[in-house]
Amino acid sequence: MQLDRTHVAIRSRTFSEIGDLAFMLIRQYPQAILVGLSVGVLPWLVADTLLLGWLPWSETATVAYDEETLVSRYRYAFLTATLIFLQAPLAGILTTYYIGQAVFEERPTWRNVFRETSRIAPRLLWSLGVLRGAIPAMFVVGLAWSEIISAGAETFWLVLILIWAMAVRSFRPFLPEILVLERCPLRKGKADQITARRRSSLLHSPIGGDLLGRFMLGGVLFVLLACALFFSAMWANQQLFNSVRWSLVNMLVLLPVSLWLTVGLATVIRFLSYLDSRIRLEGWEVELMLRAEAMRQFGDHTSPPKTAPVAGGTSS
Repeated sequence: MQLDRTHVAIRSRTFSEIGDLAFMLIRQYPQAILVGLSVGVLPWLVADTLLLGWLPWSETATVAYDEETLVSRYRYAFLTATLIFLQAPLAGILTTYYIGQAVFEERPTWRNVFRETSRIAPRLLWSLGVLRGAIPAMFVVGLAWSEIISAGAETFWLVLILIWAMAVRSFRPFLPEILVLERCPLRKGKADQITARRRSSLLHSPIGGDLLGRFMLGGVLFVLLACALFFSAMWANQQLFNSVRWSLVNMLVLLPVSLWLTVGLATVIRFLSYLDSRIRLEGWEVELMLRAEAMRQFGDHTSPPKTAPVAGGTSS
């Protein structure tokens, strides 16, 4: 492993340059999206279909078009988009780890990717699934599905969870990278360990305003991209198969797929923004050159753990 010979030039970039580089990285490593994102998305896609699929099904069963039908469509679209937004960090974990390895290696094996990410699955589920709202939101939707709570109460609680998740992720976006690449524990086990909370504060606090601005700009662009993908796919489905505008295929297939493809791009952009933040705050490109030279001079015993080459330890 040559730390100073990466497949991505380690230097500071603007947000527009990060977007261009994300498309180049996807083109060079399509497996990161085709395999990593597909495997990461599948369990969430199945769960969301079971929780929400009855809404378009019930709408199709009733031929009449009225205000209740329109509300049902908007409710389904809102719930689908909300759940996918909340589930995105967990669904993109395999992609994040794969690209993190690919920066230093030609082609990491998926066996290694699955093995290394499964080792920290509990902390990922707790930090990204529970604390950041994905699993609680699914619980709320499940209560509404079983008619324990009303649709109005469901919307109220989901909006609260959504606001919380957006606030946290706008100022602390790189927690997935900290957990899966830097392997920071949730609790301090050894004297020299840095917890994920402490590492997150060190990495995010100095650039909180810039992170908020990028989050807002990226949010607008990702919403526009998801809408463009969905309505383009819906138009193509209408022209090719003469389907109705709000068919089951459009609602159950094209809408989630459009949103998840946007999540794939957002995952790569977030990873590159993480690298950019480390470069600007910690002079990471200089650190890599020094460590690479130390490895050549003194041997592999100075090399970082292979499970987290992107992090290579933290600089505080």
